[in-house]
Amino acid sequence: MAIITLVGEKLARPGVEFIYYGPAEPCKTCKLAGVCVGNLEPGRRYKILRVRSMPSHSCPLHEGKVRVVEVVEPSIEVAVEPRLAIAGSVIKLHFGDCDDPEKIDLFKPEGLFEGDSVKVIEVLGDVECNGRTYKVVKVMRKKD
Repeated sequence: MAIITLVGEKLARPGVEFIYYGPAEPCKTCKLAGVCVGNLEPGRRYKILRVRSMPSHSCPLHEGKVRVVEVVEPSIEVAVEPRLAIAGSVIKLHFGDCDDPEKIDLFKPEGLFEGDSVKVIEVLGDVECNGRTYKVVKVMRKKD
């Protein structure tokens, strides 16, 4: 289900992904904060599905203007234990240990948290780190 929010005019294009890190100081007193930042969860990744054909609104953070958009949480790739890599299954996410900085995005991807319930959409392949083999899977977060 799509979420309605506001993003800067320059980012307001279908397919653009962003991570919401929480409200900035000016948001706390903004009359649009409820629809803008009130619908988003800090630390989550969002993907713009559609830009609504409504007038833009003034915003002190986004170079003057924001647009109304529809967003969803997209699928995210993550490394998991091989026994958990079954397409269609719902698992509780536990991040594997990996010391390789080039692989951190697979082992602790932004937008997912330790303990999230996720549905395995697709098994993509293998990745090795610290002498262990993990499966790379594409997952969607299951909301409570």
